[in-house]
Amino acid sequence: MDKPVKYIGRRAIYTDYVHGSKLTFTSGQVRNLPGDLARKMLRQTDIFEPREAEPGEVKDAKAAESRTDDTEKVLLEMKKQKDDIAEKDNERNALIDQIRTMEKSQLGILANDRWGQKLHHKLSLESARAKVLQFVDQYGAA
Repeated sequence: MDKPVKYIGRRAIYTDYVHGSKLTFTSGQVRNLPGDLARKMLRQTDIFEPREAEPGEVKDAKAAESRTDDTEKVLLEMKKQKDDIAEKDNERNALIDQIRTMEKSQLGILANDRWGQKLHHKLSLESARAKVLQFVDQYGAA
């Protein structure tokens, strides 16, 4: 359930990095936030306060907020970014797990195909693994 939260901080514009939402508030702005996020933000009593709507104000406020409130859009974008980062981390971890089980010849093929790097033929298996893991850190898993 969404809860209205009002920004009462000293700055004219405030962007939330503490809770990872990256929502931007202007002085006196009210945003309808999901319950968990609202509860976390309301702990910062010097920056936010709960906002209760007046009985006659509910219809007008909902109509006005639907035109100007981008809270849902920003939160969806942040969720998508977090999901993308998690997916890249999972791909990287899967590649590292795969590298740790590969033979020397497979490591050479992977290094050449993925990053265009040649492994020296006199490297030991452990040295070749370390070098390929270094390529993952240097060039990425892609």
